[in-house]
Amino acid sequence: MNFLTLAAKNLLRRRGRTLLTFLGVAIAITVLVSLLSLNSGYEKELNKEVNSLGVHILAVPKGCPYEAASLVMHGGVIPDYLSAFDLENISNIKGIDLATPMLMHQFIGKDAMSGEDVPYVVFGIKIDETKRLKSWWKVEGRYFDDNETGVMLVGRSLAEEQNYSIGTVMLSGPFKNFTIVGILEQTGDQDDQFHFVSLAEAQRVFNKKNKITTIAVKVKDVGKIAAVSEQLEKIPDIQVVTMTQIMGTIMNLAGSARSLLLTVIAIALIISAFGIINTLLMSVNERTREFGMMKAIGASGMDIAKIVLTETIFLTFIGGIIGTLVAIVGSNLIEGFVKGMLPYSPKGSFVSLSPELVVFALVFSVILGFLCGLYPAFKSSRLTPMEAIRSGAD
Repeated sequence: MNFLTLAAKNLLRRRGRTLLTFLGVAIAITVLVSLLSLNSGYEKELNKEVNSLGVHILAVPKGCPYEAASLVMHGGVIPDYLSAFDLENISNIKGIDLATPMLMHQFIGKDAMSGEDVPYVVFGIKIDETKRLKSWWKVEGRYFDDNETGVMLVGRSLAEEQNYSIGTVMLSGPFKNFTIVGILEQTGDQDDQFHFVSLAEAQRVFNKKNKITTIAVKVKDVGKIAAVSEQLEKIPDIQVVTMTQIMGTIMNLAGSARSLLLTVIAIALIISAFGIINTLLMSVNERTREFGMMKAIGASGMDIAKIVLTETIFLTFIGGIIGTLVAIVGSNLIEGFVKGMLPYSPKGSFVSLSPELVVFALVFSVILGFLCGLYPAFKSSRLTPMEAIRSGAD
């Protein structure tokens, strides 16, 4: 017996009910695919924007974390220092993508316009690691090497204020005779006002051998910042300042959005499942005479159950295909609607329709059909020929 052919013919005999069931399944699968793709894409874009912050965690000497963070970010001087040993301990923590040391210090130099002594801020950095941390950095001229001496980078705003250019030689201060080999393009943050030299040069100039002001940390997964911070806090003399003060609200929004989306998906699937079961039970009740005649001519209860299950899976699979296509075609409209509803959304497109998601939706529709068809199939298989024919005659 060709169950697929028989199931298709049975469904075509009831076109109205079949169409409505198709639509019910299609709507549920559309909601499933659309919301899962939006959830996945939203999190990817959100993580991308959070990663663009560069520094996720600052490790500073023990003390007031907020004061330390302000000093580091705005160019103040921290009285205590970390060591290479602290850097090694931090680098060994699982989940850290990059831990780079910095030595920040103030120095006095001549203002190019007024000739007066004014304070400046210099950062001693490891250039290759800093470029990984601040991937948006672009430079006019070139970067220095970590083992290069007598050279520096300067921020764009500082260069414009002091009339620096590539090849300018510093004429005063502890960096007298240092040559500017690169000028950073405008970043829009504090980097525009700073001098940058290699970490080794900064330690030599200020006689701070092996001393570090702060260790900038970038984690592999921004969702694990809290866990990494807990590990960092276990290191003696380390105070941790995370960027969660900045992005905590955004990550909470992501979690709330995820919960809302999953709730909507669950409701849509439950409604669809009950609709399918109701349709199948009505179909079984209407076809008791038909099933009785089939049993009377030799069909087994298993054959009847296979017919019902095949019809159900056929319904949900076709509905799944329709729903997936609708989700793909209408993804831009759905994204625009969701962006208008969310209090914060990333700048880029966050619809992420992957082949894996499409396959998942189709497999899920088949599983949904199988589960929804179990009870109607069991009920139909239990009918005896006499009960079925008598019920049909009534």
